[in-house]
Amino acid sequence: MAIKRTKEELGLMQECRDVIKKHPNLKKRKLNKIKNLEKRLYYLKVWSITESQPLFKLKNHTKRCFYGRHCYHLDHMCSISEGFNKNIEPEIIGRMDNLKFIPAKLNMKKGSKVTKYRLQETLKKSRKFKQNK
Repeated sequence: MAIKRTKEELGLMQECRDVIKKHPNLKKRKLNKIKNLEKRLYYLKVWSITESQPLFKLKNHTKRCFYGRHCYHLDHMCSISEGFNKNIEPEIIGRMDNLKFIPAKLNMKKGSKVTKYRLQETLKKSRKFKQNK
C-alpha cells in the first residue's frame, strides 16, 4: 500500500533530492533516516554548506577520518540539531567559525550539547544574517 504524501511533503522530498544531486557525497551521511522532512532538509543544507568550506584551514584537518581510535570528527560547535530547534539558518551553522576538528570520542560524547556562550554568539550571527537578507 502506497503512502499518501501531502504537496508540502512532496516538495520537501524534492528539495532533499535536489541538494543530494548537487552534493552526492551527502548520501553517505544516511540522513534519509531522519523522518521529519523539514529536519532532514535542514541537515542536508547544513552539510552541503559545511563540506563546501575550506576545511583544510582548520587545525587537525589531516586527522579527519570516520573509523578508528585516533580519528578526528568535524564538530559543529553549535550543533545542527540545536540550529534546527532554534531556527538558525543553515548558512550560520555550516560556517567556518562554527566548525572544528575534535577527537571522535569527544565528539560522540558531546552529541548535540552546546555551551550557553556559543549558542548566544550563534543566535547573534543569525539575527545579523536575517537583517542583511
